[in-house]
Amino acid sequence: MRKLAIMIAAVLTWTGPAAAQDAASPEREAHLALADHYLELTQGGDLVKQMQNQIGAQFEEAEIPADQRQWISDQMSAVLEEVIDLTLVELRDDVADSFTVAELEAAIGFYESPIGRSIVMKQVDVNMEIQEVMLPLMIPRFTSVMEKFCLRFDCAAMGASAAKS
Repeated sequence: MRKLAIMIAAVLTWTGPAAAQDAASPEREAHLALADHYLELTQGGDLVKQMQNQIGAQFEEAEIPADQRQWISDQMSAVLEEVIDLTLVELRDDVADSFTVAELEAAIGFYESPIGRSIVMKQVDVNMEIQEVMLPLMIPRFTSVMEKFCLRFDCAAMGASAAKS
């Protein structure tokens, strides 16, 4: 009985803050609106278009017919836009919890300025370059880790177990 009481108390303690946020105060709503605005400035809007243009440019180099390049570019761009929109919705609470109202207001002021907009746009290009540099560096290292893992543990047995599931 004592264990049950402790478990109930733990659950109530853990879910209390979440339940309180369901009925958000006007201050929380304003904080969340600032988080939305910050995310739109730093991750959405023009950045989505810029990333879609980068996708299109990457497919231009593919040796496939033009209609197929256009189709895949359009499909990938639509998926990117949808995923970014969903991601921004998911991140809103985390951003509001990570940044104070004053920090969000300061960041929004900066990112709305011409130099702030320029930095955000350039950061997208830098992030793409980082990914291009990291990928060839990561693949052999992850392959090595997995080889070591399979030497230490029975990967064949795990694969057979997973196949049965």
